[in-house]
Amino acid sequence: MAETPTLLAYLNGMPDVESTYPVLARVHARGRLKVKALVYSKLLRKEQRLTEAFEAQGFMPEPASKLRMKLLYQRDIRRAGAVLTIADPYWDTTTRKQRGTYILKIGQQCIYLQHGAYQLGVNAPLVDRPQNYYSQKLLFWEPLGKNRELFTPDVPEKIEICGFTKQNILPPNTWGPELNDWVARHPRRLLVCQSFRWGGGRYSADHIQHFYDLMDAVLTRHPDLGIIIRSHRGKVRKNHRSLDNALAAKHSNVMFSHYYSGPLAKATIHDAIDLCDGMVSPTSTTVLDCIYSGKPAAVFAEDVDVFAELPQISDLASMEAFIASMGKPDPVMDDVRTRFGDFDSNLTRAAEIIEQQVLGH
Repeated sequence: MAETPTLLAYLNGMPDVESTYPVLARVHARGRLKVKALVYSKLLRKEQRLTEAFEAQGFMPEPASKLRMKLLYQRDIRRAGAVLTIADPYWDTTTRKQRGTYILKIGQQCIYLQHGAYQLGVNAPLVDRPQNYYSQKLLFWEPLGKNRELFTPDVPEKIEICGFTKQNILPPNTWGPELNDWVARHPRRLLVCQSFRWGGGRYSADHIQHFYDLMDAVLTRHPDLGIIIRSHRGKVRKNHRSLDNALAAKHSNVMFSHYYSGPLAKATIHDAIDLCDGMVSPTSTTVLDCIYSGKPAAVFAEDVDVFAELPQISDLASMEAFIASMGKPDPVMDDVRTRFGDFDSNLTRAAEIIEQQVLGH
C-alpha cells in the first residue's frame, strides 16, 4: 500500500499562521494527506494564545528551533509530497529564502497561497515585466481579471480559485485597567489603520501629513468617539513616531495599537477589530478581516480599485459620513462577503485543490 503523501508548511510568524494554518487544519481534518506544519518555537512564546488555539482547532503543529527552520530544513522538504507556502521560491526575499532555493534545487512540488487582498505579484505588479511562478499550483481568492496581464502565459493555467481563506483562530484577548477604562469612556469606537511602512512610492510625506491632519480634525470634532490608530502589525517607524506622539498628547480619545508598548501591546489586528464598531483602512487584507467579523469597513481613497464598492475616505466629510453609518445595515458588506466566498466552503475548496495536486488526480 502506497504511503500517504505529506503536505509540509512552515509557520515562521503570524502572517503564515493566519494565512496557511486554517487551510492546513482543514486538509488535516479531511485525512487524505498527512500534514506536517513546523511552527517557530519563538512564536509560541511570543503569542501565548497560539497553543490554545491549535488545540481548539484539532491540529497541533510541531515546534521547531531557529536552526531547523532556517538551516536544517533539507530533510523535511525532501521527504514531503509538496510544500504549501505564501512565498513562491522564485520571489521569496525573506530571511527564509534559502528554503525556496533548496526547493528549486531538488525540484520539489510547491503550492502557493494568496495571502493579501492587495498583493504585489497577484493583483498588482511586482516586476516591470510579465511575472512567472515556480509553484505548480497557485490558489487565488478571486478569478483573474485585469491582473491576467501581469503574468507569463503559463501562469493562468496554474491558478485555481479558493476564495478568502485567512481566518483568525486566536481566542479573545484580555486587557488591563487602562484600556478597559478608555473603552468605558468611549462607547463608540473606530479603528483606523495605516500602512506607511510600504515603500515604492505608495505613500509620500504629504500622504502621511494628510492622514494625521485628518485624524486631528476627527478627534477634535468627535471627542466622545474613541479612535484606535494601528500601523501595519502595530510596528512603529520613524516616519510617523513623532506624529503619533503629538496626537496622543493633544487628544484623550485616541489610543494607539503599538505591538511592543502601551495598553494594546501584543494586540493583533483581530484584537483591535474586536474593540471597535467599524474600521477605515488602506486597501489591504484588514478590510476583509473586518467585514468577515461582521463589522463595516471603509477604505482610504488612493486610486486602488480592489474595494471600489466600499465607502472611499478622502476628507473630513467622507470620514464623518462613514462614522454616522456605523451600526446601520449595509448590503455592500454582504456583497463583499459574497464576492470572496463563505469561509467554510473556501477552506474545503482549498483543501480539495491541494489534495488533487499532491495526489495527482
